[in-house]
Amino acid sequence: MKHTKILSYLLLAALTLGLAASCVKDREPAFDKKPTVRMQEALKACQEILVAAPNGWAMYQFMNEENTTAIHGGYMVALQFTTTQVTAWGEMCSDPTTSYTSLYKMTTDDGPVLTFDDNNYVLHYYSTPSGTGKNGYGQTGHYQALGGDFEFLILEAKAECVKLKGKRGGQIYYLFPLDKAPATFMQNVVDMRDGFYISSFIAPEKNLSVTLDMENRHILFNHYVPATTDAAAVETKILELPFLYTETGIFTSKTLKKALSGKTVDAALQPVVDNLAGMDIQDFVWNATAQTLAFYDVTMNGNLPEGWMPFDAYAGNYTLTYDNTKSIDVTLEVLESRRSFRMTGMNANYAPVVTYDLASGSLYLYGQTLGEVDGNTVWLCPWWYTSASNSLWRSTKYGMRTQLDEASYAADPAHFVLNWAAGPSVAGKPINSFILYYEKDGASNGRVTNTAWLVNNDYRMYNLLTLTKK
Repeated sequence: MKHTKILSYLLLAALTLGLAASCVKDREPAFDKKPTVRMQEALKACQEILVAAPNGWAMYQFMNEENTTAIHGGYMVALQFTTTQVTAWGEMCSDPTTSYTSLYKMTTDDGPVLTFDDNNYVLHYYSTPSGTGKNGYGQTGHYQALGGDFEFLILEAKAECVKLKGKRGGQIYYLFPLDKAPATFMQNVVDMRDGFYISSFIAPEKNLSVTLDMENRHILFNHYVPATTDAAAVETKILELPFLYTETGIFTSKTLKKALSGKTVDAALQPVVDNLAGMDIQDFVWNATAQTLAFYDVTMNGNLPEGWMPFDAYAGNYTLTYDNTKSIDVTLEVLESRRSFRMTGMNANYAPVVTYDLASGSLYLYGQTLGEVDGNTVWLCPWWYTSASNSLWRSTKYGMRTQLDEASYAADPAHFVLNWAAGPSVAGKPINSFILYYEKDGASNGRVTNTAWLVNNDYRMYNLLTLTKK
């Protein structure tokens, strides 16, 4: 604690010295040490705090979302320091217990600075730009990086919390001391992330609902009016904040109190806003067994949409039916946990990606490229087909989705039926089919004619009907 008090004093002195010196002349020095000496003492005291944490630190970092190529939300990193090196663990690693060690520096630039200037996979993953080609982290198209930083102004350093500010993006980062080994902590965070399966919560008695955008890691707080016999439920957005995953749930970029300070809204919403504005908290606790999200004095019940299914329930063998009488045996193999599957069996040359949507608990088959043949790119095109008219799109934005046949699930949960329905579509042209088309030099080059790339000897899949689990 002695170093904590010294550092608070020295950091304040370092940050205010320049202003004092420029405004006052011919006055006795306010300090008995030179500025460079005081700064070095401040850096040394900060380093001692970083090194002293026996289990290291949890680094809560939020991306600079104003950066046009940034990802959204926040991401957890664990750090452990020696006097010369830092070891880092991150949730971006396929194995979160894997660590990377590199050098770091304590330096000055208008104040004390912590810089990770030596290459480190975890510490540079979010802050390294990528152009049209992939960078060392497999990223492409993020010419302003992912919104992270690797150089930080030290705003405050105490044994219980170190507060940093990214030099590039200006985001605030927090370091909190860990009470367990960093690898164990990071595994717990990833387990929480992968096990958080409900995205909608309601507390009707408080006229409050919460929606989690898990893809972009944002949490939305809404004024909630329950449904009546005469009207459907109504949700009006109050606040949206980025979040990251912790061991116990999620953590927002700001406290509700700070985010809602001085906010005024319609009179009907004001009581809910005022209630949230009184909560000086950022931690939200997820209970997987009870399916609740708790914070302050509020416990919200999870609200699963009709037909919701967990990701793991989908893996397995199916019969895909279409065009009334046609069928093909396919298998959904996990591609990325909680995100996607490969659908094998349609053709030996390709396996389309099927996306899992956590919010709805359903599957989406979007338009996508399948490979290259005969100098052409092969597209699985979303197709709106009727006997009178039809349109197709070489686009990844449109497709179809599944809906659980709940009667089939109630009868036999191991062999349920999924019905196909239109997903994102052009207005008035709901996608109901798929068709195989060539693209060459960015333009359509006609239907697929290579017989080795057809499905059931046809380039068309009219009117997708069901996926039935075997």
